[in-house]
Amino acid sequence: MKGLISMYYNEKRKAITAKYVKTHLDDIKIRVPKGQREKLKAIASEMGMSMNQMFIKAVEEYIEKNYKPEAESETD
Repeated sequence: MKGLISMYYNEKRKAITAKYVKTHLDDIKIRVPKGQREKLKAIASEMGMSMNQMFIKAVEEYIEKNYKPEAESETD
């Protein structure tokens, strides 16, 4: 019986997670040279985060440092 309960829980949890992902998240696919994925995964792990977290943080930091909306740059 225990195996049956854990199987149900896993399937239920999987369905709940899939629904959350579908309604709250967007996918962005990136391509990297062969072998780079494992290197990036190891670096992210050393930093205590997932690759997804690392990429989001890197993009946010890049935008913060480099993005200047047109309205701001016209007044400079």
